[in-house]
Amino acid sequence: MEGEQVPLAGLPCATVILPDEQIVEVRVTRRRRDRHGVWWYDLVMEIPDRVDTPHGPVQRVRQVFFCAPYPLVQPLPGHDYSALNPPPPGERKRWRVSESSPGRGPDLVVHRLDCAQGALSRQVITDHEALRLLADPEQAVTCSTCRPGAVLNEL
Repeated sequence: MEGEQVPLAGLPCATVILPDEQIVEVRVTRRRRDRHGVWWYDLVMEIPDRVDTPHGPVQRVRQVFFCAPYPLVQPLPGHDYSALNPPPPGERKRWRVSESSPGRGPDLVVHRLDCAQGALSRQVITDHEALRLLADPEQAVTCSTCRPGAVLNEL
């Protein structure tokens, strides 16, 4: 995210305690629980910065992205954080679908999201959708490189 500007309108606010014990208001871009149930917040804070131009320095605003856990991050009353929660596991899109080479068996190949073989495909699907596709071996197969079948077979 570094280098790109995130629109802050509509993002909920929170306070965070910095290492020097300053308390500042930030915007929350995402939150999630770890395996111990602790909320971790992805945050963005705007700070003043300088850009050198041929005509001299110009002030600008720079966004700094960081992550911190509760209780260092305190949600503010009246802000809705539920829209930032990840979808339930069954609704997460964890698989990529690409078209196979013409004349090479089934029309579709199911890949893990991080598989280089399916990286150009923009179609992502849930566990349930992947299982439905793979139920018909003439329609889709799993990738032989990333082998998503090991995970899908457990579902």
